[in-house]
Amino acid sequence: MSNIKAFILILAFGASAAAFGQGRFKIHHIIKKSAIESGYLPVIYKDKVNKVQPVSMCSDKLYGIVRINQGIPVIDFWPIQNDEYADNPHCISKNTELGRFEIDLSRKKVGNPVRYIKVPFSGWIFGIGTTPFRYRPKTESFPSAVSSQISINVSYGKYVGYSKVTEGSITNYGLIIGPFAGITGVRLEKSTVVNPDNWVADRTNSAFTYGLNVALTRNNLGIVLSLGIDHNYGNDAKDWGYQNKPWLGVGINTYLGFL
Repeated sequence: MSNIKAFILILAFGASAAAFGQGRFKIHHIIKKSAIESGYLPVIYKDKVNKVQPVSMCSDKLYGIVRINQGIPVIDFWPIQNDEYADNPHCISKNTELGRFEIDLSRKKVGNPVRYIKVPFSGWIFGIGTTPFRYRPKTESFPSAVSSQISINVSYGKYVGYSKVTEGSITNYGLIIGPFAGITGVRLEKSTVVNPDNWVADRTNSAFTYGLNVALTRNNLGIVLSLGIDHNYGNDAKDWGYQNKPWLGVGINTYLGFL
């Protein structure tokens, strides 16, 4: 029965976390003047009637989102609030007419290789994941142990990386560092309790788990290395030998709403 309760609690926590985290992120690509001027980031500006117009990026950098639209990578610049270069019609500024900023990675000849560029991004993001495999270092009374268990957690972290952009696709690679918190199950049995001689029945208790995640990501999926602590509650919680002791774990995360 305790296993069922723990599983239901974990599912309920996961559903709530997903509902809360969806859309609560703020990621932006960093569009650099130097990348455009060097030709590495070949941007073409088209006005509302799809006519190519001469325009330059005069600021050192601007923020936006690179996405695929109608099979072509485009830049959606974030709203520019300041007056910098607003009086220069040839600079991208808050007065630039809304149009279409295309990244021209098209091949001109059959023999030309597929072109790609890397555009850096940064921001903060929510995720939801699990850390099923945990290594618990030895304590004064217990040896080191490796455990596998059901768990779910939410995380929030600083996200940095780059997008690999080709003519028709975008693949994102990044690093996320930040805290996590969640629910897990821990096993109480003779080998993990402080009073094994008096132990009667093995059980699984629910536990609050928290710590720090470091994740390597590709698009919305990440491989996570975690440093955490479990605090179990329920019957005989105080007898668990690894209560509030640090552990190292490996898991996976998915990140909500990225790009």
